[in-house]
Amino acid sequence: MLFFAVSIHHANANDAPSWGAAQSFAVLGSATITSTGPTVVYGNVGVSPGSAVTGFPPATIVGGAIYSGAASLAGPAEASALAAFNAITLQTGPAGNNLTGLVLGQTAGAVALKPGVYTFSSSAQLNATLTLDDGGDPNAVFIFKIGSTLTTASYSKVVMSSGGKGTNVFWQIGSSATIGTYTSFVGNIIAMASITMTTGATTTGRLFALNGATTMDSNNIAAIPQIIDEDADGVADIFDDYPKDASKAFNNNDETGTTVAFEDQWPKKGDFDMNDLVMIQKYNVVTNAQNVVVQVIGHYTLTATGGTFGSAFGIEFPIPRGNITGLTGGTLEEGQTNAVVMLFSDMRSETNIWNTLPGVLAAAPKTYTISFNVINGPKLGVFGTDYNPFIMNTVGASRREVHLVGKPPTTLADKAVFGTGDDNTAVAAGRFYLTTTGLPYAITVPANFSYPIEGADITLAYLHFADWANSGGVTYTDWYSNLTDGYRNPALIFIK
Repeated sequence: MLFFAVSIHHANANDAPSWGAAQSFAVLGSATITSTGPTVVYGNVGVSPGSAVTGFPPATIVGGAIYSGAASLAGPAEASALAAFNAITLQTGPAGNNLTGLVLGQTAGAVALKPGVYTFSSSAQLNATLTLDDGGDPNAVFIFKIGSTLTTASYSKVVMSSGGKGTNVFWQIGSSATIGTYTSFVGNIIAMASITMTTGATTTGRLFALNGATTMDSNNIAAIPQIIDEDADGVADIFDDYPKDASKAFNNNDETGTTVAFEDQWPKKGDFDMNDLVMIQKYNVVTNAQNVVVQVIGHYTLTATGGTFGSAFGIEFPIPRGNITGLTGGTLEEGQTNAVVMLFSDMRSETNIWNTLPGVLAAAPKTYTISFNVINGPKLGVFGTDYNPFIMNTVGASRREVHLVGKPPTTLADKAVFGTGDDNTAVAAGRFYLTTTGLPYAITVPANFSYPIEGADITLAYLHFADWANSGGVTYTDWYSNLTDGYRNPALIFIK
């Protein structure tokens, strides 16, 4: 787990406080500093007015030292940390930035936030993923003023849209902060009481506890007073995923991935079992120091091929075809306007086992990896992470593509098929790939998907799928994951 702290840059209308004597410290505590396991700290560790620092070794310090007691460097560092806390107290935001009662990363209005000062009158909770929409400026200032405690759920995340590391993100905590297991956190925490980093949690900022203990568990923590930038790209090596390559700086990994599933009988509804091709997809989008996309790496796992057609599978990316070079693992399709990478042309050439038939031995999933470079690429915020996967088969001379709802076909698709059969596409209205009853021909699920068995309509296997689809994805968002009665018919769901 990595905690990084670097020099402060002023940005936006709000001011980032000065660290003063605390500049070189990664961790400060008032009472004690405690570490369990092989913690590595890059920068200074200080406790004042207390003197107890335990767990070093096995914990180690790189580029810093331990300072204990008010007479050491930890004394003025604690004073500077308090001054920073007080400076944040003076900063105010508009009334609409009061997030009291909202759950960060989960509640509407607290999922993606612009730079500014945000307040909670009492406690704050982080679930899921909070996006700090910095407008492409990794030095944008975000200040969170929390009246009492900050708690994060396991595996929750704070991310910056630019891929930045949160140099000017500040979390002022009125009492204590507890960062849950495997949370991926961004920003500097200054807590009036204590800070606890639990197992697997990470952050990119300082941990300063003003009147309590700072507790760590097998963490890496860094505060670098002198920035090392070996490739001179403007990104410190401790933040640079490619410290020896000036053309690259950050990996933007989708670690959990999504599953896409298709019905191949479009424009007819077919059996609507949504298992005609099921693919897990994960991406790593590599950006340079300016957060411009320079490389894309895609990982795919083919888990089911329950369709009667020998469907092809491809992905359309939001860049011109000519902006891709060095493609491996796929084919860059000729004649397309945007970059369309075909993974394979016939799923039956990939596997003859469907993995949808109950009682039939399932085949091992088949994996694929593509990689390509991007020239004259867009910013990460423009390129995004939501691409356009599709299946394709040919009926006579008609190229028939099936895409996710709202995703347009590629340049080469036969658009004359729209509005025939059970399809309710309306190109002028921007409506694509919906049935006349409002159901999608393809879905994406943010998890591994237990798809229906062969021939079982998904609306009968998942009893709130139609409700979710007809609401535009607003209601029953857990239709695929909720295991309580009334949500699914287990007899119609394929078990490997």
